[in-house]
Amino acid sequence: MILRKNIEATFFLLFFFLHSYSQSVEIPVIDYVTVNQTSLKPEIYWSVQDPSSLNGYAVKRFIRSYPSVPDNTWHTVDVIHDSSVFTYEDISSTYGSARPDLYPEMYEITAFRTDGTDTVYSLPSIVHQTVFISASYEYCDNEIILKWTNYKGWGYKFSHYELYGKENNGEFKKLTETLFGDTVFAYTSVSYNSDYFFYVKAVRDDGTVSLSNNCNINTQTVNFPSFLNIDSVIVEGNNILSLYFTPDIYADAVRYSLYKSNKTDEGFQIAGYVDAESGSFNIKDDYFDADKLTFYYIAAEDYCGNNIFISDTVSNIVLRAQADNTSKKINVVWSDLYAGTYRIFRSCDNKPFEEINETTSRNYIDDITDIFEEQFSGKTTSGEFCYYTEFYNQEYKSISNTDCAYLEETILMPDAFNPKSLTEENRTFKPKAAFLSDYTLTIYGVYGDIIFETRNPDEGWDGRLKNGKLAPVSTYLYFISYKNAGGKRVKFKNYVTLVY
Repeated sequence: MILRKNIEATFFLLFFFLHSYSQSVEIPVIDYVTVNQTSLKPEIYWSVQDPSSLNGYAVKRFIRSYPSVPDNTWHTVDVIHDSSVFTYEDISSTYGSARPDLYPEMYEITAFRTDGTDTVYSLPSIVHQTVFISASYEYCDNEIILKWTNYKGWGYKFSHYELYGKENNGEFKKLTETLFGDTVFAYTSVSYNSDYFFYVKAVRDDGTVSLSNNCNINTQTVNFPSFLNIDSVIVEGNNILSLYFTPDIYADAVRYSLYKSNKTDEGFQIAGYVDAESGSFNIKDDYFDADKLTFYYIAAEDYCGNNIFISDTVSNIVLRAQADNTSKKINVVWSDLYAGTYRIFRSCDNKPFEEINETTSRNYIDDITDIFEEQFSGKTTSGEFCYYTEFYNQEYKSISNTDCAYLEETILMPDAFNPKSLTEENRTFKPKAAFLSDYTLTIYGVYGDIIFETRNPDEGWDGRLKNGKLAPVSTYLYFISYKNAGGKRVKFKNYVTLVY
């Protein structure tokens, strides 16, 4: 027990002696440490009251890791043999180079005085630590998260932080001010594919500043499309529209979404999509109304659901066909976004469509007088004329909806006929008919029996009975049934007089 007390007393006396001896050498006061924005190395600034009583200073850095020394220990990286020097840039490679770009660097300064062969050191100064800022890019939120360490060494004299940033080769601008401990900031005014630079300025209450490292981050994390072309817009029915497109297959798009609106520049909503990995570059609008002009664009989406490229806006072509029964002309008009060449296609009696003309206008008048007159020569049609138009150029094609116009039927029945007439036209009882279908002509004898029936408007009754003999001169009842161009069934009866 006595031995232990003696040892404690010895250590106390030794500590008291060393402490008293070092106190005879003035302790430096570090004003601030900062990072030189040109050399990117730490700089230390300090002061003493009586430099003439000193011979120099030892600069100590906190060594986190180095092969020949224990981790997280203090070591002298340089000695300054001039007491009138009060600044030091740490370019020393002893114990490794200072890396304020990787972590905050901590320093302390010790003064020394030489008395003959003895060198006496002061106690170390208060530790000062640089500010270290780092940045991470949150691609899905399109923001840069900035975090920095607190400046250490000023204590209650600390005032605030100022954060500065710039994009590419622009000028640094102050982004925000924060207090001690408030060391996280989300920068949201971010552009894709840009270089951003940031640093923090720590400010003491007397205006002294310390600069952090300068951190850099690039906001390119995906390959953005260089193009997205809509190749064709095709109306496939009253309720279905298909858009075919060509994407940039080297871009990092995961989905292509179709947007639609009834206005050219607002109100767009998703109408469909395809996954990029499907390899199908066709999107359908299954809720399409062929009677309305609708505007579309396709957007390429990244894995966050952000639109990273948008195509040009296109529209369907809305076509209307209206018949003029008096002039036997059909006016075909359409609406579209584009100016160019349009091909007009027509179908009669549900036959295949044929191209009938092309124009740079958005209307076409189809004169069907010849078709009307040909029907009296045995070329009867239903009176339904259907049309569509196709816009085309080297880069884009659009096919409109199909619309049909209906011409009113024409049917002229003679009141009498003479099978023995010298005029061929008067020898047969038949109508002059146009624009009708599903036709039936039935003629009844004087006793109510059917003596003639045909479904061909070009075939007439020659006045003979079924046995081949001429029917007696008389008045005969006939019945006609047919469908007009609109599909309505028409029936009527009348009488015809047979003479010879």
